[in-house]
Amino acid sequence: MGVNDGLMISDFKAGQARQELGNWYIPQSHIDAFVKDTVRVETLPAGFKLFKLTKGEAKSDPKYGITPWWSSVSPFKEDYEGAIGRFEQAKLNKIDMSAMSRYMAAVPIDWNELDNYIEISLKVTASGFWGTFAPQEKWHDKHKQNLAVEMSRGRATPASRTMGIKDAVLPDELGALEAWQFYIPGLQEEHISRENRVISAHDMVALQAYFFA
Repeated sequence: MGVNDGLMISDFKAGQARQELGNWYIPQSHIDAFVKDTVRVETLPAGFKLFKLTKGEAKSDPKYGITPWWSSVSPFKEDYEGAIGRFEQAKLNKIDMSAMSRYMAAVPIDWNELDNYIEISLKVTASGFWGTFAPQEKWHDKHKQNLAVEMSRGRATPASRTMGIKDAVLPDELGALEAWQFYIPGLQEEHISRENRVISAHDMVALQAYFFA
């Protein structure tokens, strides 16, 4: 039995899931994180690899389970890049993967530090919602604007600087270019394999060694 068997696009709404889908809830803010009318349901096979950038290690929450926000490691349908493509994009723009993902995935600075690259694989089939990121302002809460924080979250490691990577200066609006995301509610620890894939998203040397080993 997989995760969200029988999921339909009509389930993409704020509120409690249908009983047969399990005990999960979608806040309105999560609906608003997608561009309207781009969302559809996709079912991923066991073994499918997913990644995200986040503070910490994306550990399971006792109440809510695993975070629902993920991207495909390999190119998938409209996402022609996958994780390596996002890395190459960052390298081309001479910024680290954290800053590149913040821009593409439209993650305001005060929402998440995006310090680590996390990779998992599914142990079972999983259905979720697939759509594009809605643009966001660089600071969600204008009262939290802080130049020192902004620069620290766009700062490359010393090792990355040997590759020509510089500190990022982000535009006021994030997510202006099309990028795709998965939203898979109901994920639990027993549904995934972690395989200890946690790498600093600011360390382009370590990421390059992992992607091209």
